[in-house]
Amino acid sequence: MSGGAMRVTPTPAPLRATDRTGPLGRLARLALATVAALSLASIVDQGGVVGFRNPSVLTEPSVWFLDAVMLVAFVYLVGQLAAAQWGRAAARRWQFGAVIGLGIALAVAALMGWAFFGAVWGFPLADLVWAFDVLMLSETMVAVLLAIALGTPGCEIGVWPELIARARGKRFAPSVGPACIVGLHLLDSWEARHRWRTRPDEEPAHPVEANVDEARAVAPQETLRPTQPRIGRQ
Repeated sequence: MSGGAMRVTPTPAPLRATDRTGPLGRLARLALATVAALSLASIVDQGGVVGFRNPSVLTEPSVWFLDAVMLVAFVYLVGQLAAAQWGRAAARRWQFGAVIGLGIALAVAALMGWAFFGAVWGFPLADLVWAFDVLMLSETMVAVLLAIALGTPGCEIGVWPELIARARGKRFAPSVGPACIVGLHLLDSWEARHRWRTRPDEEPAHPVEANVDEARAVAPQETLRPTQPRIGRQ
C-alpha cells in the first residue's frame, strides 16, 4: 500500500448457477434421450441385425437419416475425446483418421459381402452398420442422461471431457459447452441469459469490485480515514 491507495488482487469468479443447464435445457435433453431410445428400439426389435440385412432397409429414408446423424455424432465424439486428451490441435487429426478408418472398414465389409455372398448389402456390411448405429445410439442415451444429471451445457458429448477432467482432478468450466447439431447450446444460452436478467441478485456482476468492497470493509479504519495535514511549529 502506498500513497493511501489500496491494491487488491482480483480473485477468479466462482462458477455461477447459470453455467449449468436449467429446467428447460434438461427437459429438452430428456426428450432427446427418448428419441434415441425409440430409434434404438426400432432397429433392435425389428429382427435385430438379421432383419437389418434385408435389402429393403436401404429404401427407408429414416435409416439413411439415422446413419448420417450417427456419423456426425461419431466424428464429433472423436474430436471431443481427442481434445480432452491431447488438446484442440490433435482433434482434427483424430477426426480425419476416424473417418478414414471407418470408410476403410465399410469398404472391406462391402467387398467381402460381394466376394463371398454375391451381394454388397448383407453380412458383413449390414452387420457393421447395425452395430455402429446401436453403439452410437447407446452412447447418446448414456451421455444425455449424464448431461442431465450433471447439468452439462451444450452438446451431450461434452459430458465426456467433463468426466475426464473430474477424474484427473482438474477444474472444469461448464460455461462454454460444445455446439450441438440439434441446437441445445442455443437453448442453454437463452435460458442462462433469461435467468440472469430475472435474478440479478444471484451474484455480483463485477466480482473484482466486490472484492475491493470486502477489502475496504476489513481494512483498519486509519487507512480509510482521510489524514489531516500536520502544521509544524514555527
